Amino acid sequence: MKTNLLRIAFSLMVLGLLSSCVRDLDTLPLTDTVLTPEDAWAGEGSYAQFAAKIYAGFSLSGNEGPSGMPDINTGDQGEATFLRSYWNLQQLGTDEVMGAWDNETLRGLQFNQWTSSNHFINLNYTRIYLNIAYANEFLRETTEEKLTGRQVDSALKSQVAGLRNEVRVLRALSYYFLMDLYGSVPFIPEESGVGAYLPEQKDRKFLFQFIESELKAVESALPSNQKVDYGKVNNATAQMILAKLYLNAEVYLGEAKYTEAITALNKVIGGGFSLDPVYKNIFVADNDLSPEIIYSFVYDGRRATTYGGTTFLIAAALKSDMDPQGNFGFSQAWSGIRSKETLSDQFGADDRRAMFWKQDRTRETTEWFDFAQGWAVTKFTNKKKDGSDGSSNVFADTDFPLFRLGDAYLMYAEAVVRGGGGGSLATAVNYVNALRLRANAPLIGPSGLTLDFLLDERSRELYWEGHRRQDLIRFGKFTKSYAWPWKNGVYSGIATIDDKFKIYPLPSQELTANPNLKQNPGY
Repeated sequence: MKTNLLRIAFSLMVLGLLSSCVRDLDTLPLTDTVLTPEDAWAGEGSYAQFAAKIYAGFSLSGNEGPSGMPDINTGDQGEATFLRSYWNLQQLGTDEVMGAWDNETLRGLQFNQWTSSNHFINLNYTRIYLNIAYANEFLRETTEEKLTGRQVDSALKSQVAGLRNEVRVLRALSYYFLMDLYGSVPFIPEESGVGAYLPEQKDRKFLFQFIESELKAVESALPSNQKVDYGKVNNATAQMILAKLYLNAEVYLGEAKYTEAITALNKVIGGGFSLDPVYKNIFVADNDLSPEIIYSFVYDGRRATTYGGTTFLIAAALKSDMDPQGNFGFSQAWSGIRSKETLSDQFGADDRRAMFWKQDRTRETTEWFDFAQGWAVTKFTNKKKDGSDGSSNVFADTDFPLFRLGDAYLMYAEAVVRGGGGGSLATAVNYVNALRLRANAPLIGPSGLTLDFLLDERSRELYWEGHRRQDLIRFGKFTKSYAWPWKNGVYSGIATIDDKFKIYPLPSQELTANPNLKQNPGY
C-alpha cells in the first residue's frame, strides 16, 4: 500500500511568507490568525505533518489539490509543480521529446534558445528553494534545545530524529537539482536566512561537498528498503544521489569519481531491490508494487491530485483519437508532447520498451506544432498492471520513479567503462544484459559495452524519466557533435551550440532581488 504521507492534511499554517524565492521562512506571525511557532509545534503529529509537506513539495502544487491553496502564485498551478517544471528542463531541449504547444516559454526550451526570463526556469528554481525553505524551517524547529523546551518525550524525540535525517536527504536532493541545473546558486544554511536575509552564491565545488557530507552523515541511519515506508527516502535513496554526484563529477568539478560511484552503486544494488519482471509495470497506476523502484514521487488520483506530475506526463502525451479512457484509464488528452524520431529510431522491432502509438502518426517531426507528427509515447499509463483503471480517470495514481534499479545497473556499467575501480566488466555486461533480456533485445558481449552504446541504451531504458539532458551533457553530446530535430530551432538541427546552454541562467528577477548574485556566463 502507498504511504499515507500525501494523505496527511497539512494543518500547520506557513510560518511567514517568502519575500523572495531565495529568502527563508520568517517565523514571526504576520497577523493574529497566523500560528506562532509555539502553537504550530504543540501537537505530537505536527512534526510528521510538516515532514509530509516537504515530501509533498516534490509532487503537489499546494495544500489543496489539484490547485487550491497554492504554494506559488502563477496562472497554471500544474506548471508550478516540481516534476512538471523539472521534467521540461531535463527533457524538452533533448533528442527525446517534441512539444506541440505554441508559447514562447516552451519553444525556448525545446529549441535550446532559452533566456533568463523563461517561465519554467523561474518556476523550477522557485519551487526548489521553497522546498529548501520548508526543510530549513523543520531543522531549525527540531533541534534538541527546541524539543527539550517543548518538553517532548523520548519516544517522540526518537521519531523526530528519524524525520530530521529524511529532511536532510530531501534538502540535499534539492541542492543536487539546483547544482545540476543552474550551476552556482544561493546557499541558505538553516542557522541563517530568516526574514530579509540575502544568501551568498556558492559554486558547484561547495555545493558538491555540502550534498556529499549531508548524505554521508545520515546514510547509515536511514531505513533500508521496506514497502511499509514506500514513498519515503531510505538509505538507497541517499546512495543513489551520491552515485549521481560521483558519476557526473567530471561535469561538476572537472574531477573523475567513478570509483566512488561504483562504491555507492554496489550498496544500492545490494539493497534488496530487484528488476521488475515486466518493464511496463514500472509505469502503471499501481507501480508502488514494483520491486524495482528505489524512490518515487507519490501520486494518488483521489487524495494527492495535481495537473502536474504523472497526470501531466499521461495527459499531455495523449490525443482523443487514442481512446484515452479505454486504453489508458484517463479522460484527459491534451495533445502536447510526443517522441522525436531520434528516440523512436533507437529501438529494434521487438524491443518491449518501445511503447509508442503509431496509428495516424508520422515518425518524422517536420512540423513541431503538429501532434500527428512524431509517435505518441504511451510509457506512462493510469491503468494498473492487471488492466483495470486507476482510482480516478482525471488524475493519475501512477508514481514517478525518480530512482530505480535499472538506472543503477546502467550507471554501474558506465562507471566501469569509464575506468572506475571496485567493479568488473563481466558484472557490468551481466547488468546490461539483464535489462536487455527483459526488453527482448539482443544480448551484448564485453566488446559491445562502449560509451556510445551506453548513451543509446540509457535512452532506450530511461526515456522520458528526466535523465536525458544530464546524460547528453555527461557524454559531451548536448552542445557539440550531435544534431537532433529542432535543436537550435531548425528541423535539421544544429550540431554545435553555445556551451552556456549546459546550465540554465538564474532567473532575472533573482538578480534584481539579491545583489549578491552573479549571472551564469553568457546570459
